Amino acid sequence: MSDTEVLRERRLRVEAAWSSAEFDGPVLIPASLPIPIDGTDQFHEFHAHPEFQYLTGVAEPGAALAWEPGDGWTLFAPSLSVEDLVWMSAPPSADELAAETGVSRSVDRSELAGWLESRRGRGMALLGSRDVELRATEYGVESWSSLEAVVDEEATERLGKALAELRRAKDAVELDRMTRAVDAAVFGHLAAQRLARHGLTERALQIEMEAEFFRRGGARTAYGSIVGSGPNSAILHGTPGERVMSDGELVLIDAGAEIEGYASDVTRTFPVSAEFTGIQRDLYNVVLAAQQEAIAGAGPGVEYKSLHMQASATIAQGLVDAGILRGSVEELVAADAHALFFPHGLGHMLGLSTHDCAGYLEGRVPEDRFGLAYLRTDLPLAPGYVVTIEPGIYFVPALLTDPARRERYAEMVNWDVVDGLLDFGGIRIEDDVLITGDGCEVMSEALPKSADEIEAIRRDGLGAANG
Repeated sequence: MSDTEVLRERRLRVEAAWSSAEFDGPVLIPASLPIPIDGTDQFHEFHAHPEFQYLTGVAEPGAALAWEPGDGWTLFAPSLSVEDLVWMSAPPSADELAAETGVSRSVDRSELAGWLESRRGRGMALLGSRDVELRATEYGVESWSSLEAVVDEEATERLGKALAELRRAKDAVELDRMTRAVDAAVFGHLAAQRLARHGLTERALQIEMEAEFFRRGGARTAYGSIVGSGPNSAILHGTPGERVMSDGELVLIDAGAEIEGYASDVTRTFPVSAEFTGIQRDLYNVVLAAQQEAIAGAGPGVEYKSLHMQASATIAQGLVDAGILRGSVEELVAADAHALFFPHGLGHMLGLSTHDCAGYLEGRVPEDRFGLAYLRTDLPLAPGYVVTIEPGIYFVPALLTDPARRERYAEMVNWDVVDGLLDFGGIRIEDDVLITGDGCEVMSEALPKSADEIEAIRRDGLGAANG
């Protein structure tokens, strides 16, 4: 099946879902507009809204897709003025987009105003980017308010949820793009593990890794790369800077390439020197065990939250064994004591967005408790879903020196040991996992993660640097 045929099949499934949602009004899905950079005549890197890109397979700034029962799909293709074309490349024509997307009714964006005018006063579902309400003129519409466009917010939410549910299971085209993105990420991470050394900055290592992403076909990074060394490895979304790495420290890299809109998201933690130290290796193996257990348990019908809770228990036991926590695992997890060291969820859905497709099943919401507030996914897994599995252990000074938490967990935490590890940093191991009909497949399996394998890579890399 060709890419265009796959896109047509997607839209047919969406039509059926929306028709079942008992909404007979028009639906508009803008792609989004570029965001200007203040003080320049350029724009931030453009990301099309994932709902638009899923339905069209393209990422054209300022384009819009529309649908209505009985009328079908209409694609509004952007065009540029002569003045704009002095500075920018011409976008694909309406005919070219029709051929690429399979939307036969593809017209110039100048017709969007007339399409909206003919539906004046009718309730409309507005998916995709909501920037059309504030920047209508840039879509070729004189004024959103003058058209008396009425957005049916309840229908918008209902149709958006139906679309998200369909988007969760990835089709063959999506999996091909994600596989290539993951492969590029693997090469970049391997380069970083070989090149890291005492005296190198986080920023320098980021550059070497991302260059490999691009050599392997990545169009850009899927998100801002996280490279943290020493204490910075405990900053969950830390930005790499000019901090210099030193022997004896850990480096945590959370980074992924993006190809044709689809993300990869991989994390590895490794020593700056050739080997993990005693406590580093012990805690690394705890995180690795938690991740391997979660991957072994992942499969169709499995509740993702149950995988998170099992990982929490494994981490709690490992922290007890290391003399950091005290008490039974059941009591520690029930009190969220483990979350002092594992404060985030096990992972998330992955696809056109790094956190893709509203990871909560309809009717479920995040729980208001320390150990579950940041769980991004709570649903039963199904074939075609791609999720990340990324447990971790961190020594975050803000959490571990907080007086309220010190009091709450006075008897459950060995604070003397913790105080000696406040500059330890953190450990996270993350893989991209495809749920199959009878289990799962680790898409990033080619990137080694056992302590022995990582130490072998580090020895080779350091040997080459010193040779």
